[in-house]
This record gives sequence, C-alpha cells and structure tokens, in this order.
Amino acid sequence: MDDKVKHFQTWFLRHGGFFGEHVELHYRPLRGLHLRVSLESNLKPASCIVSCPHPLSLSSFNAGEHPDPFTNQFGHDAAGDPSPLSSLNLLRFFLIEQYQLGTQSFWWPYIHTLPDPSAGSPFDTPMYYDDDDKKWLQGTSLGHSTTMIDRTWRGEHAQGLRRLRHGNFDRYPWEIYKWAATVIASRSFPAGALTSSRRYNGTSEQDGSPVLLPGLDLLNHSPAARVTWQWTEDACNILSDQQLSIGTEVFNNYAPKSNEELMMGYGFSLFRNASDHCNLALGAMAVGNIKDVLGQQPATLPTQHAPQGVEPSTTKADQVIDSPRSITGVGWVRLIHNGIDQKENKSGYLFSPGFLEQASIAFSNAREHGRGFSSTDTTLFAGPATRNKLHTACAIAMMLQKHYVDLTASNLHLPRWPHNQRQFHAARYRRGQLHILRAVTGSIVASLRCLLGLDPSWPRDKRLLRLEHILKAGPKEFLIDFRAVLHIGFGTRNAEKIRQRMLLDSAFTLWLCGLCFWTAPDSLSERAALPMRTADWITSVHQSYGDESEIGKRWAKIPASEEGRSLAESCYYIIKAAAAKNPRSIYSDPKADVGRLLWCLRVIREETFMCPDLEGRVGDETDEIMLFLD
Repeated sequence: MDDKVKHFQTWFLRHGGFFGEHVELHYRPLRGLHLRVSLESNLKPASCIVSCPHPLSLSSFNAGEHPDPFTNQFGHDAAGDPSPLSSLNLLRFFLIEQYQLGTQSFWWPYIHTLPDPSAGSPFDTPMYYDDDDKKWLQGTSLGHSTTMIDRTWRGEHAQGLRRLRHGNFDRYPWEIYKWAATVIASRSFPAGALTSSRRYNGTSEQDGSPVLLPGLDLLNHSPAARVTWQWTEDACNILSDQQLSIGTEVFNNYAPKSNEELMMGYGFSLFRNASDHCNLALGAMAVGNIKDVLGQQPATLPTQHAPQGVEPSTTKADQVIDSPRSITGVGWVRLIHNGIDQKENKSGYLFSPGFLEQASIAFSNAREHGRGFSSTDTTLFAGPATRNKLHTACAIAMMLQKHYVDLTASNLHLPRWPHNQRQFHAARYRRGQLHILRAVTGSIVASLRCLLGLDPSWPRDKRLLRLEHILKAGPKEFLIDFRAVLHIGFGTRNAEKIRQRMLLDSAFTLWLCGLCFWTAPDSLSERAALPMRTADWITSVHQSYGDESEIGKRWAKIPASEEGRSLAESCYYIIKAAAAKNPRSIYSDPKADVGRLLWCLRVIREETFMCPDLEGRVGDETDEIMLFLD
C-alpha cells in the first residue's frame, strides 16, 4: 500500500469512516484502488462493507458553508446570461478549487487518490479518447453523445468562468474542468444520499447536485452484486446482501446499465451484458407530431424508474428523466438474454417503457387516436393488430436497418484489431450494437413475413395488403380495368417492376380511385360487390376523409405540394389514356379530375406505410408500401 492510500485510510477512519470487519483496501493496476474481502474470513450477508459519515461527503452544499463560502466567488454573468449557475456546475468548480488547494484542502487525502489530471489522460471514458480511439465510435450513438457532452461541458465551463468575480480564469482551465466533471459523473451518488442528513437538515434529491462519498466510490460495478444502499441521519452505508469468499473483490451494483452507459460514465463495457441496449431516437419531426397530437388530446407519458430494490447511481446530470408528459422521442431496445422473461415475451426483445406509445402517436393519422400502443407496451406484436401498430413496427424496423447499414459501412475504416484497452471496450460495445440491431430487425421482418403469409407455417392476415394483393383481390371486371390502367401508365403490371421504378404511390392512388368509381351509388346495382373488408374500409375512409365527389372539387383549388400535384396530374393523364382506349372502363367516369386524384393521394399517404424490404435488401428500389384495412 503506497503512502497516498495510507494517508487516505488514516484520514477516512480518523473522521468517522468505517470499513467492514473483514474488508480491506487493495490495489491492482487493472482494477485500481478497490475493496476486497480480507484473507482472514468470509464476509457474511448483512455485513456493512463501508460507511461514509456526512462530514466527509463532498457536494455543492459544502460550497455554501461558512465562514467564507465558495459561492461568493461567483456573481452575475458577464455576458448577461440570467440563468443561475447550477448546483452541479458549482460542485465541479468547487472540486477544482479543492484540487488546487492541495494539502490545504480538508478533502486532499481523498482527492489525492483520484486519477491525476496532470497525467494527460487520466480516464478511459470517450471524453479522453484520441483520434485513433474515436474511430471505433464512428457511426454509433455513443460517438454522437460524446460530441454533445463535450459541447455541453464546454458551455458550462464557459458559463462558470463568466461568473467569476475576480477573473482568476487560470485557476480553472478546461482540462481540469473536464477532469472534475468526469470524476463527478463516474464516482458520485444521487443527491438523495443526503435526504436523511441532520447536517444538511434533511435535504431532498431536488435540492442539490450529486454527492461524492469517499470510501463508497471505491466499489467497482458488477450486475451480479447484491447490496443495499442505506442513507441514515449521520452516514451513507453500503451493506452486502450475499456472502463473499476470502480474498474476493467487493462490488457495488450501479443498477442495470447498457454498455453505452458504462462506457460513457466509467470507461468500460461488459461481456454478454444482459442490460445492453441500442438507443433509439424518433427525430425532430416525429417529436413535433407527438406534441401537436398531445396538444389536442391530453396524454400522460410514464416516468421511468430503476428496478425495484436497486437504486440508480447515475447522477442527475447524466440521467434522462422522463417525467409525466415528457416528450423526448428517445428510448431503447434490448434483447432478452438467456431465457429471461421468455415466457412473457416470445419475441426476444423489449423496448423501453413509453417509447412505443410515443412512436405510435408520431406515426398516427387523423382517425387513429387511441388505437396504437399504450404506455406499458414494450413489444411490437402483442395484442390485436392495427394499422398504427404495424406502421410503428415498420418505421422502427427501417430505422434499425438504416443504423445497422451505416454502422457496418463505417467498419470498413477500422483497423482489424483494437490496439489498447479503450479500443477493446469500444469494439465490444460496437459488436453488441450490431448484434442487437441485426437480431431485432430480423425478428420484426420475420413477424411481418408471417402476417403477409410469406412464411408457409403461418396463415396470411388478409387485412394487410401489398401491391401483389391488390392486383389479385376484387371483382374480375375491376381487376381487368385496374391492371389495364397500370399497363398503360407504367408499361407493366408486374408488381416487382412497379416497385423497382418507385411507382407504388401512383399504383395505390389509381387503385383507390378505381374503388371509388366502382362503389359510386349510381353504379352499385350493376357491379359485383367488393370483398367485405375492402368495402368496410372504403366506408371508413369516406367517414374520416369526407366524400371524394365533393372534396375532390375543393382539393382542386387547394395548393398542394409540387410533387403531390405533379403525381396527381400524371395519374389523371393515365386515366384519360385508359378511358380513351376503353370507353367502358370504370376509369372513363366523367367525374375523374385532378382534385379527386389529389384526394385519393392524400388518403393513400395517410393510410399506407413504408415497410422494410422483406428479403433483407436495402435501397430506394426495394422500398415497399403496405396498406392495412383497419
């Protein structure tokens, strides 16, 4: 044990700190300073591992203590920014001040055991990656998060410097600030650790920033560790809930965390991490759609909680907290490993609570409120199918598919093997992301293939239609006229060729226009009936979008997008050409005009949805449109 570790132990014990009877400090180069069970006896369940009295804790509250509060060094923002200096930012500057004080600081014996900021690269978190290390994060959400956190921390550092009363900027350089921010992000406990404190008069978690607890932060993470965090009036304790053998390292449990969270917060990843997940984001437009819908129809989105019995060690600064009505458009998907929860969910993956609800709101049309996923849904194909649920499943699958393709493409620029520990953990994280993306996308596509009858072991859901289906379903006379229109307009009625030429919108628009002519009141007595599900869907469409015979006239006068009007006009010319060739065609109806076709195009774009290629191909020429007769 070197001198600084001995100094810390003496200081810690002298001021009321406590290590369990059979717990001792231990150091290994790859593990750093940590705690282990002594070589004398096993550690029994319910034993206290370590206890930190509140006077040893380091938090923003210390910065405001008398006689000369550190908070007095900060005043108004020199740039006129009215926002207050956050308690988290204050703690970072306070930690820097204590580091700069050296042996004059009460906490120096503790600070001296932390990674040395003068070492150049004291941590293995992505914030300390060099250019070669960062290559392993290309295309990942962790790479993007690292960029965003760097930008945020630099902004908070600049804000603090602008508020310094005496302008002593050299005392708080960026590299030391980054060190302090990393120490707090990787070693702190929630502010709720001081909830019962007599010293701080029972503060609440909302009253302050995270708390550094010397001694407690020596415990490394293991998802298998069973511990209890105990906050009392005088101290913060960690107790073991399991027996530990002689000489084994004593671990904390930071709560279930993905490899991305572990990498960002602590600089390591876990092999076969059962809590690993892939982050998802719906995008600004989708979030805007959610807000628009919820502005018209109030909804409450859930708060995400840690699993029962385990308290999260993530700090408030690093958490994304979903409070009621929080609309973030972000979530995650993870695989279910080693048979866990397989009885409850045979799909093999789970989404974060609330994400599917937000996604289904984002992809809903005007007649679908309440027909998508609920706040408690975490799987895609449980319960009755609806158009909205299938649209959501397809949109998520395409998002995952694109992420997988982009991540795979960036692999081409990587070295064959990682060259250091940082790259090793980044490579493991990267492989895990690819595995999740591939497995979840494959599972969603397999479920869609079953619904479409492409898996011979499953019957097709006849409400779900591709172009191949609308070319075959319906009265014979209708199908003859519809196929003829496609052949005149596209030079083919082959579904695959139409798909490759990216004409699916036009094909479905012409189909719906023909259905409207076929079911017109003045023609029903002389024409064969449509299949019942198609007829019911047409009735529902008219109820939701109005009668196209009247709306078509108004739509002709409403400005449409240049692309939409151009497509409607091209369909109009196709119909006219078909009518000229066969005056008895249903498309020879004199009511056919551009306004009616704009209406049909609008309905098709509201009711259909893009689907991932069911053969695993990627590219615009493989885009698929599907319709669910809901």
